[in-house]
Amino acid sequence: MVVSVIHSQISATELTVRPGYSEARLAVDVVNYGDRQASFHVLLSVTGEEGQPQQRWYRLTPMTSSKVPVGTHSTYTVDIFDTPLVGFVGIANITIRIISPELQSEERHVMRLRVEPGIDTVPFKLEVLDQTIQDYPGETIEIPIRIHNASRYPLPLTLSCPVLDSWLMENSPTHLNLRPNRWHEATLLAQIPADLSHSHSRAYPFQIVAADENGNQATAAGSVDVLPLGHFELSVEQTALTIPSPLQWWPNWRSNSVQTQLHLHNHSNLTDTLRVRTSWLQQRDREDVPLDGQVTLVPDAVQLAPGQIQAVETTIQVKRPWVGWVKRLLIEIQASTDRANLDLKNDTETVQVTVVPVLPRWLQFLALLLFGGAIALLWYVHTYGQQHRQLVSSVQLNGLGTQVISGSSDQTIRRWRVNRGRLRPEGKTIRLDKAVRVLEYRPVDNNQIAVGLENGEIQLWDLLKGANQPRRTLVNQTGQTRELDDRVMALATTADARHLFSGYGSGLVSQWYIGQDSLPNANERPLRELVIPDLAIYDMALVGPEEEGVAIAGRYNKLFLWPWAKDGVESKEFSIPYPPGGQDDYITGLDTADQTPFRLATADNQGRLMLWDVESCMDQGDDCRVIDQWQPTPESPIRDVALSANGCYLTSVSDDGQVTLWPLTRQGRRQTKHLDGIRIKHLKTGLNSVDIKQLDSRLLIVSGADNKRVSLYSHRNISACQ
Repeated sequence: MVVSVIHSQISATELTVRPGYSEARLAVDVVNYGDRQASFHVLLSVTGEEGQPQQRWYRLTPMTSSKVPVGTHSTYTVDIFDTPLVGFVGIANITIRIISPELQSEERHVMRLRVEPGIDTVPFKLEVLDQTIQDYPGETIEIPIRIHNASRYPLPLTLSCPVLDSWLMENSPTHLNLRPNRWHEATLLAQIPADLSHSHSRAYPFQIVAADENGNQATAAGSVDVLPLGHFELSVEQTALTIPSPLQWWPNWRSNSVQTQLHLHNHSNLTDTLRVRTSWLQQRDREDVPLDGQVTLVPDAVQLAPGQIQAVETTIQVKRPWVGWVKRLLIEIQASTDRANLDLKNDTETVQVTVVPVLPRWLQFLALLLFGGAIALLWYVHTYGQQHRQLVSSVQLNGLGTQVISGSSDQTIRRWRVNRGRLRPEGKTIRLDKAVRVLEYRPVDNNQIAVGLENGEIQLWDLLKGANQPRRTLVNQTGQTRELDDRVMALATTADARHLFSGYGSGLVSQWYIGQDSLPNANERPLRELVIPDLAIYDMALVGPEEEGVAIAGRYNKLFLWPWAKDGVESKEFSIPYPPGGQDDYITGLDTADQTPFRLATADNQGRLMLWDVESCMDQGDDCRVIDQWQPTPESPIRDVALSANGCYLTSVSDDGQVTLWPLTRQGRRQTKHLDGIRIKHLKTGLNSVDIKQLDSRLLIVSGADNKRVSLYSHRNISACQ
């Protein structure tokens, strides 16, 4: 018994078609029952078609078949729109053949097609073989057609194309003499105008008309798509400008702007919208971009037709300083198109703007002699109000990298705005009555901060309301280690901003509930407490995907892990084997990354950096694994470390003034080509705190130093975590 490797089924065994009025649709379902991938071809034939002129009387979708796996269904749709035999009306037997070259097999079905009388037709049929033609201006195109003479007599025809009449070439055929009962092919020749203003980039629908001597006509439609050709161009009337213009010998503070024109040229056949934007450029080692400078473009977006030129009025306004040297600012003007079909030549221009102070130099010299003392005093007051007056003990970037908070021994907390790679004072300075040891943002919304003070208090401040008093104050007031002067050395807040952990110089660790639903309570007590004898805590960090552990470090190079809420059950802390040290040896910094919560970075005052994987030891079953360790400056203590959120970058600060960046691999080791790190900055003062934030294309690093300053550094992203 022969088993067919092709299984097929048709949706109907009898269909009706009325040419010109209705079509008939047939679905063919094919299943590959062979032993290999195979393709299928579906062919329709009619009894009596031998000797008949070939014609298109059905459409097959899809037209071709790709190879399909064993057991896969393939469905084909057949649309019958015309009689299979010229002039035939009645019932015809249609054979459907399903052929697979790979399986060397074929299956057939027979159906009946009822052909009813259709629309009266002319004795000839016209078809455009290539209905969509694409080419560039100036090029010659060919429009292939074919015509069928269904009569039994020779037939003279006249060809025309009204839409493309001006494009048709002289040698394009206009008269044909058709032999009876045959298909005839011809090619019309046309040339797209080379003038771009007369050959816009768009579709030009056309219709070929064939007419006989009796007035019968047949038409066929197509389209010529003229492709984009040419370019756009930006030009600037003046690339060197001066404010004021013209120069003046006498002070005139009102003259603070200058005008010029930009010109946008469309040297193409495409209508498009060009947009213009400007940006200030910083010259090397200079930051001359004014805070209150602006460039106004009218309009900043222009729709240009082919061959059109449009002027853009450009006004550059800079608030001129009263005194100082002449400043030369650079403005980059860049044009762009909504579509990238064509080239935009000279798309970027640089304009130099010379800004002259309000007071001429001779008048500045005189004013300097008269008001030098007053200016110096104002400068001192301005500088004094924007900087800390004692060493900066703690800094942190917010989650978006747009703001910085800093705490100092001068009993103040200052807020800074990140603006073009610089720190700008923002908001009111928070003044306290004790030195700030540590602070950090509330993880949710960054709208509050927690502050650990020299006297053992923890204060929660609301940044949005600008209050003069803290929202809450947390103080350990009872028990064996509750001394008001027990310094708060470390703070760690859970990601949901519900729990705060505080570490003290006495070795006490407290857990507080600080959720939004909690209310200030004068007798508030911690939820949990842990006392580690003889340990002066220096830093803490939350570890684990659920932040179920707290890493605690401090004096004698001691490092502990407290699984405070593993599986909802409290556990006892345990020691992580760290290189031993004496009473003068401290682990000074800890940090983890949000996206690699088991990766722990440590730093100590012996100049040692270490990266740990604490996943294996969270249950106290195995030892914590050291991923990498090194001593970049053994003679200089490292005071703090910070990991980027994805764990790809580590930054450290040390007593010798070094701010260093360490790109890491995906496994958490130093990259081979950066084993010695990347020196970001070398200051002449000791550094106490550091934080890092990775943006789309830059790394932001902020540090706090003994010289009372908060500094921000920007560095390009490196291919880390590879």
